[in-house]
Amino acid sequence: MQDRALIENETLHLVATGDRAAFNSLLHAYWNKVYTLAHTYLRSPEDAQEVTQDVFLKVWQARQQLTGIQNFNGWLFVLTRNEILSALRKRKVRPVISAEPGEKEEDTILPDHPLLYKEASAIIATAINALPPIRKRVFTLSRMEGKSYEEIAALLQISRNGVKDHIVKALHFLRNYLREHAGDALLLILLFIQQHIRK
Repeated sequence: MQDRALIENETLHLVATGDRAAFNSLLHAYWNKVYTLAHTYLRSPEDAQEVTQDVFLKVWQARQQLTGIQNFNGWLFVLTRNEILSALRKRKVRPVISAEPGEKEEDTILPDHPLLYKEASAIIATAINALPPIRKRVFTLSRMEGKSYEEIAALLQISRNGVKDHIVKALHFLRNYLREHAGDALLLILLFIQQHIRK
């Protein structure tokens, strides 16, 4: 039986050439994963469906770049995360103060809340900076740059299991840190760092 990574690599190469059957195979393999992640944070089947469609539309539009992607799972997660954050930003956020007399409540609803995102970014940076140096480097390479465990192991000259151990411990620390410090920004922060540990 062919190695799963080899099969996926062949599929990506076919999609890059415009092969729609290969693209449908990719849809079948990843649709539920993307949809489930979107629904977890958006809590709306309609919004999750729209995000999932947008994600795979962008995959198709970027198909010629697929042959250069070493870690498709990580790349797809980053793409999905960005689409979910975009959907969250588009949602109307009620302001702290109520409407003035004579002003309709819907007129005071804001399309965004930049302070929330600023707070989220600050807490993320503080949490990551609190990691031990090597663990911070491993986490950044994996979650921020989308590198595979093998790539990180080669770059830092440590074993693949060592990389995985650092990721597990980093995520455990960050989740505990965020529960204690995140407040209202928790949803966005968890979305920013959360990704299933690759096997």
